This record gives sequence, structure tokens and C-alpha cells, in this order.
Amino acid sequence: MQFQTGTQISQGVMQQPPEIVTTKDLSYLEDALSWELLAAKKFAMYAQMAQEQGVKDICDRLSKMHQTHYMTLLKHVDPAKAMPTQPLTQ
Repeated sequence: MQFQTGTQISQGVMQQPPEIVTTKDLSYLEDALSWELLAAKKFAMYAQMAQEQGVKDICDRLSKMHQTHYMTLLKHVDPAKAMPTQPLTQ
């Protein structure tokens, strides 16, 4: 199967990204970025609020995981903006 943009799909897996990003694609990416950033901020806040060290550690790990996901998505959208950042703080 071949799309008009020249992107080939074999066995349901896209071999190359499409040449253009549709407005719907961009909307999905914006939503995913928003969700990842919100999750990272919430877990950073929970880590600060937690009183047990085990809970703090888990929340901190989850915050860093979501930060990594956010940066990965951002790198695909705009490589110039995907620079290492400081951990999120309130």
C-alpha cells in the first residue's frame, strides 16, 4: 500500500514518517505533550508532599519517566526545543 506522500506501509507498520503532519496529527501530539507534562508536574508535587521515603522515590521516578516521555515527543515535533532541562519544581 502506498500513500500519495510516498510513504510505504508493510504489514501495518509505517517504514518512514509521512512528509506532512496533518492538523489532526498535530492535535494528537499536542494532547500527548500536555498529558505527559501534567503527569510529570503532578508526580513532582506528590514527591514533595509524600512523607514516606518509598513513596517519594516512586513519585520522583514517575515524574522523571514522564519528563523523558515529554522530551522524546518534543524532540520529534521540534528537535531545537528538546534540550535537557532541570527537574520540575513547584
